[in-house]
Amino acid sequence: MKHWNDLDGSIFFNKVFSQPIEIGKAYIHSLGIENDQPSFGIGFDIPDFPDVLPEKWKNKGYNTCRIALSCSEVSNLKIVNLPHRDIFIINIKRENGYFLLTANSKNASIELTAKWLSMEGPTVYINNPEPRDYNWADNTL
Repeated sequence: MKHWNDLDGSIFFNKVFSQPIEIGKAYIHSLGIENDQPSFGIGFDIPDFPDVLPEKWKNKGYNTCRIALSCSEVSNLKIVNLPHRDIFIINIKRENGYFLLTANSKNASIELTAKWLSMEGPTVYINNPEPRDYNWADNTL
């Protein structure tokens, strides 16, 4: 998959972004595992910001967009180190009816296979990063 817009659940995402947004860099904020499902959730910021804002988002100072992925019937989950102030490169492929998701940074990685994958969000917020926080311009991944 090449664009976030192509995922299930991206109806609202497609309303606030007038152009396709390429899957790529992400700053991961949360990981969640539901072992009785089995499902996996991942919440993260993307470097792109919506260009078609709903009225309630206008003139509020929002500068960061957050989305989440909900992965169901997960198998082959592998997490190496926990994400901490890292920019990840996310890749999503569809093969034989399954999604293959990888997220890699300099210090950590996440891999999984899922039968279903859908987007939640987007939401926006005011981000005031600390000096050691992530840098979208980091291309050393």
